[in-house]
Amino acid sequence: MRQLYPSELQAILQELQKQKLVDEYTEQKSKWAFLAAVIANCTAALSRVFSGKKKKPKLVKPDDFISKDFEKLMQQILGTKEQKKDKKYAKHIQDAKAKGLSGPW
Repeated sequence: MRQLYPSELQAILQELQKQKLVDEYTEQKSKWAFLAAVIANCTAALSRVFSGKKKKPKLVKPDDFISKDFEKLMQQILGTKEQKKDKKYAKHIQDAKAKGLSGPW
């Protein structure tokens, strides 16, 4: 087994930090935020029953309990669907621009 270079060690540590953040996000979304959403929706339903109002309450989603900054960070780490879609067509758009074609881009 060989000794790692500092640059390799730094890359490994950064990847481990990303994996730790992804694990925290998954745990928060699947356990705690889901539980908070269930409790909020149940209390809203109970209050609606006891108040006699027939209006349907707005349901709370688990994503509502997750920090927006943390969610943006996770989207940057994991990559969003829009970024993947842009990467898919980026080469074609560059080719069209190089050929001098006009388009909606």
